Amino acid sequence: MKGQVKYYVCFRKAAVSLAGVILCYNVVNYNVVGVLATYFTDAFHQDHHDAIHRSAVLVNVPMGLQVVVLAFTWAYSGSFGIRKIIIFSTAVYVLGLLMLYLSSSNRIPKTNFVLYLFACVLIAAGKAGGPSILKRDLLDQLIAGHENIGQIDWKQARCRRNVWLFLAGVLIVIIPFAENWSTKFVNSMCLIGAAGFISLVSRWFFHHRHPTRTENNIKAHFNCFKKDRETLPPDQPAEAQAQQEQLLLIRMIPMWSTFIVFGLVTSTAETFFNLQDDSMESHDTTSIFLLAKDALKVAADFLCGWFLELRRLPRSEKNFVLKMIICLGMVFSVICPSLAWQVEIQRLKKADEMRLVGKPKDQKVPMSDLCMAPLFGLWGVMEGLSMRGLDEFFTYHVSKSMEDCGSEIYNEIPIAIGNLLSAVCVSTCKRWFGDTLNQSRLDKYWQMITVLAWINLCWFFFVTTFYTTKAEDGVELQESQEESEVEIESQVEIELEESEVKIELQESEVEIIRENYVKLQRLKNIINIIIF
Repeated sequence: MKGQVKYYVCFRKAAVSLAGVILCYNVVNYNVVGVLATYFTDAFHQDHHDAIHRSAVLVNVPMGLQVVVLAFTWAYSGSFGIRKIIIFSTAVYVLGLLMLYLSSSNRIPKTNFVLYLFACVLIAAGKAGGPSILKRDLLDQLIAGHENIGQIDWKQARCRRNVWLFLAGVLIVIIPFAENWSTKFVNSMCLIGAAGFISLVSRWFFHHRHPTRTENNIKAHFNCFKKDRETLPPDQPAEAQAQQEQLLLIRMIPMWSTFIVFGLVTSTAETFFNLQDDSMESHDTTSIFLLAKDALKVAADFLCGWFLELRRLPRSEKNFVLKMIICLGMVFSVICPSLAWQVEIQRLKKADEMRLVGKPKDQKVPMSDLCMAPLFGLWGVMEGLSMRGLDEFFTYHVSKSMEDCGSEIYNEIPIAIGNLLSAVCVSTCKRWFGDTLNQSRLDKYWQMITVLAWINLCWFFFVTTFYTTKAEDGVELQESQEESEVEIESQVEIELEESEVKIELQESEVEIIRENYVKLQRLKNIINIIIF
């Protein structure tokens, strides 16, 4: 038991400070940033007749642009320095929150759409430059002290990081947060400012070491088409290798295309689940539902990794299993909007019975918000299964020189496109959205999303036929490299074992000869004594 605890838990001062900083970001995300759609709806409710539409656009457009900032952060963190990125991300995050605070306190125009959009872009840039760098730093500090990077147990290091991230997530529940939006924004600015200050100060006692493979591959996010000099056969031209790697990356485009509608479903859920929950009689806050959703997402991700690690599938079977994991997530992406569609039908029916259509927004529909719990749960499970499956699928089908940037950059691009597509769909179906949810036809919108999800599922089934096992489809680059690497490693291991056996035999023979010589000398001495 003690050994298991030691395997998962590693105490370092840097880990404590980084977990505290991540906790500050999580508190702001779950209590403020994650539910901004409700604030925008309240703000636009006074002067506009399309508050729902404007709120959806404000939430989805910055989410779509966030991946650009994330890619820039990962690509140039080595050039600009971590401290500069932390200072910049903290500053823009606080500035965005400050603009929202001034708006909520009526010190600047409260319904300026361009102002809100600019503030949301700043917040998205702050989120992209903050937690992503901090999580990477946390992993780096947990593996610091190893002289040889090749000897690092990356699985153990990620498990230890997940323990610290789990603690940073659980502690959110015990931290109270104000209900008034102005107070929320002030508290959020204080937390983000404190997080930036702590992350800068704590770097003084960080373990400084040689770069890891993560740091060495940062530039590979934008330079991944270059040859991998360590794995290239000496007789293969660099241009041919670069072309082969481009083909491997292009082969992922059909699979990525299935995740555009998946991103549309997740962005729609992130926008309207909050509004639906806010329009009902509340028993649990939306923040608790969001936290539970992320907990289920982590659980689904962990179970997928545990299953793949436990079974140790051969490569011929792993491809099929990964497609099934993604398929299961896609099925949940159909069930989730279908159930949301039915919940909205019941909510509108209840609102019509109580004659709440056209009434002020603060009048809740007499319907328990616990009916939203399954929706948040499905949302988390479908994200955990699909994204973990896509990450593993990318690693399987793309060469070694690009696998590190798959889950961080490339796999997020179709999700970002889905966020932008969500804003386009909401604008296209603007006639379905009124000033409040009771005046809108969100049920029709969810019906449309359900139909698109069904079409996307059929497209996914068709796309999976493109991805047979590598031995069958003739894509030989990575397979041949890996087979040659395995053959070379096995030959080297066999030769080392044979040489070790020979050395042991030689040493044992020398030892036997030495012992026999000693015995002969003793026998000779005894014979001499007897004779003389």
